[in-house]
Amino acid sequence: MKRVIGIVSEGPTDQMAIRTVIDRLTGEKNIYRYIQPEQDARGEFGNGWKGVYRWCENNAELIPALFSQIMPRFDALIIHMDGDVSRKEKEVHCKCGSTECDHKDKTSPLDCIHVRNDRCPVQLPCSDHEDSPESYRAHLTSVIRQLVRSDDENEQLIITIPCDSTDAWIVAAFDDLKDSNDAEMIIDPWSNIISLKKEYHGIRVPGHKKSASVYRRFMPQLSDNWDTVAEKCKSARVFTDSIQLLHDRTD
Repeated sequence: MKRVIGIVSEGPTDQMAIRTVIDRLTGEKNIYRYIQPEQDARGEFGNGWKGVYRWCENNAELIPALFSQIMPRFDALIIHMDGDVSRKEKEVHCKCGSTECDHKDKTSPLDCIHVRNDRCPVQLPCSDHEDSPESYRAHLTSVIRQLVRSDDENEQLIITIPCDSTDAWIVAAFDDLKDSNDAEMIIDPWSNIISLKKEYHGIRVPGHKKSASVYRRFMPQLSDNWDTVAEKCKSARVFTDSIQLLHDRTD
């Protein structure tokens, strides 16, 4: 049975990886609606984590309708954000208890003039969270759920936080890592592993650029080795469990 799945993500390559994994886990070529970023990359919210944040901030009231009032009705909505956002972006820590700022509840963190003027009082790493992939996942999942005003009882809303990014899943699919958790401990796996040289496992990465045409060549290995990826990456195991629930619920 084909499912209708919406995706809100940082960019097109993330959408590609998410789609590949879901089709592999469900055994179907599902139907996807790419909500954010818009496919021409000139949409209202733009690419990157800020586009995801802004979309969630502005569309919380729309989400319930996606599952009931449109045709075709969505079977699931995937919201993706990379774990490095928690590690290095001050804005997502604006609401943390340790952040003391008179302006924290007056405006969106993305519109805060103190961030733009480099006067944001947030200290990184944030003392409210451990400096670890598991903590990044928990933190960003909580941030997104607050933005969309949804609790973790909603199985149709699936939040995925790969650490340090979706590129860690690629590294886990291709490389023989000694430690089962090494993939998600790598900072910026695209720059430091995948595009470090001119080729990555025989796949040419021209100019270190992360293009859709290059990323597409990683997808067969990601699909074939997904069980190994799930062994190496906690975020992949969590995502697998969520998609399995979706499969069981809609089969």
